[in-house]
Amino acid sequence: MINQGKAWGAIDIGSNSVRFLAARLDGEELMPLWHHLDTTRLGREVTRSGMLHPEAVERTMAALGHGVESMQKFGISVQKVATFATSAVREADNGRDFCRQVYERFGLEVALLSGETEGHLSYQGAVEGLPEGTAAGRIPVVLDIGGGSAEVVFHHKDRWWRQSFPLGAVRLTESPLSREGIASVWAPAVEKVRSLQWVGRPMLIGVGGTITTVAAIALQLRKYAPDKVHGYEIPQEKVKSIAQKLRAMDVVERKQVAGLQPQRADIIPAGLSVLEAFMEDGGFEEIVVSETDLLHAALKRIAVGEWPPRGE
Repeated sequence: MINQGKAWGAIDIGSNSVRFLAARLDGEELMPLWHHLDTTRLGREVTRSGMLHPEAVERTMAALGHGVESMQKFGISVQKVATFATSAVREADNGRDFCRQVYERFGLEVALLSGETEGHLSYQGAVEGLPEGTAAGRIPVVLDIGGGSAEVVFHHKDRWWRQSFPLGAVRLTESPLSREGIASVWAPAVEKVRSLQWVGRPMLIGVGGTITTVAAIALQLRKYAPDKVHGYEIPQEKVKSIAQKLRAMDVVERKQVAGLQPQRADIIPAGLSVLEAFMEDGGFEEIVVSETDLLHAALKRIAVGEWPPRGE
């Protein structure tokens, strides 16, 4: 049972950024108190070297220190924080050493999520967070494009399909793939989602920095507004036009684009290439953007005593 009136926290240690969420829960409704993101690029060169870079580790540790201190102001101890790491940490040879350092410095126990568990939580956070009736009569397909990996998840007739792919925005910026190369990696997911056309009406829901950034650019947001991004529907043609426009710019020019965080200017073309390929090959004419994702799902899980996740 949810402990009413108390605040909880969640920390997502990703390949591009560290995200923080502090919130209270009213029944099943999550009431955010504090939300923050620090771009630390922990996944820098992991694919090439197999190791977390020392400078990226220190940037991440600094961000975690700030996050723990901020959560304590809301009465949230480290025991009430669901902390997890994804692609960069699970792939790096020194990933477990990193988790141990986090515990020794801050008392945070880091759950090292598999790609499948990461996708499962993304699905839970995205689907539960959308306005009631958004997916009525349809089969939600959740796409999460992160810095190191991308996950595709759907649930139909009590059966789950979820898979993680090495198609993150940071990874592909450092080790580019052609359009054909991306399509080849995506092939198992594309085959599965296309098969849904025979049994229902699949609806693509997107989470992650690449997808929320596309929404912010489409809306021309000089200041990011989660309430405007959440639930926003982007046609495939709009995604393509934004991608084409950004690819024609250099990094300096991209940093001036409304809706695009300067820290993401170098990796957004790679992320958009992944999104374009999946939408086109999967037959999706539009994507619905969700601001709620695995961070929100993790916070709810720790509030009901179901953290860390096991065997999902």
